[in-house]
Amino acid sequence: MHGPRSLTIRRTFSAPRRAALRACAALLWLGGAGAPAQETPVIRVPVRLVSVPALVTGADNRVIGGLRAQDFRVYDRDRPQDFKLDTAAAPVSVVIAAQASHDVRSYLPALGRVGSAIESLLVGETGECAVLAYGDEVELAKPFGSGDLAGTLRALPGGGFHARAIDAGVRALAMLRRRPSSRGHVLLYIGQPADHGSDYTLDALREDAWRDNVTVHALVLPLAGASFVSDTFSLKGLSSSNILERGGFKAGVDLTRLLPLLARSAAAAEGADPFSALAGVTGGTQFHVRGQQQMEDAVSVLGVALRSVYTLSFTPPPGEPGYHELRVETSAPGAKVHARPGYRMTAE
Repeated sequence: MHGPRSLTIRRTFSAPRRAALRACAALLWLGGAGAPAQETPVIRVPVRLVSVPALVTGADNRVIGGLRAQDFRVYDRDRPQDFKLDTAAAPVSVVIAAQASHDVRSYLPALGRVGSAIESLLVGETGECAVLAYGDEVELAKPFGSGDLAGTLRALPGGGFHARAIDAGVRALAMLRRRPSSRGHVLLYIGQPADHGSDYTLDALREDAWRDNVTVHALVLPLAGASFVSDTFSLKGLSSSNILERGGFKAGVDLTRLLPLLARSAAAAEGADPFSALAGVTGGTQFHVRGQQQMEDAVSVLGVALRSVYTLSFTPPPGEPGYHELRVETSAPGAKVHARPGYRMTAE
């Protein structure tokens, strides 16, 4: 391997959309820099090993590949660490938890048309995918190893008036626990940022996600109707209070159209909805989408990031339970590292 190389997104997009995707890729760094410690994503570490996924971008927001161990420095509580670098992209096991209730019935046709994009751009040739449909109940729509993803998403029922997102997450984590540990484990929610009717609690699901080291992402459908869907598209990283500081973007937002929604979406705005809570603590990202094309773009960005991550692993200092602040630096000129800001060590 001879020095850094720049990796670009190999899809046919318009120039503005290519620029947007390059900017968005910097958000998928599985963590959040600069946020207060109590709000930063952390991972529970029951064993003596810490793995830090890191995405490196250049000044032009393109992902930088080809870096070597000597190009990185890892600090745990400001102390340099010896680490092992793995540049091979691990295959992923993905559980899609898709809302299939009355409230999202108008969005389901668009979802059905992005199944092939999810399969090729996110899951990939070496990955695997299962689908849970949640509404009044949580049902297994497609198991690992069989069934057609695009056909499964096209056939989601869109009935019932509950949205048991938390219960779906609990079942998804149980499924991922049975997958090989050598794979990356990803839970992808597709639905509205709310839960109605779950038996399990968000706190219990959050603890399980921490323990299992599952990364939770979400394609967030609006809490409003079709008119709002046509007006707004944004990509939001969970650990920052200001999306512009994180390199993200918002476009075409008519704020006056949002005023009637404030009461209904108060939990989501305060980060108390399931998607915000889960993505925040696992280092995932939310994509707020308005339709099929934005779903495909979001899946493309997520796929690029998952396949461009460096994994730096080290043995943490002994006898130091509690929160550990992490810092990853690179000597690559003009480059920026996006990595988890910390992890939580449990007492032995």
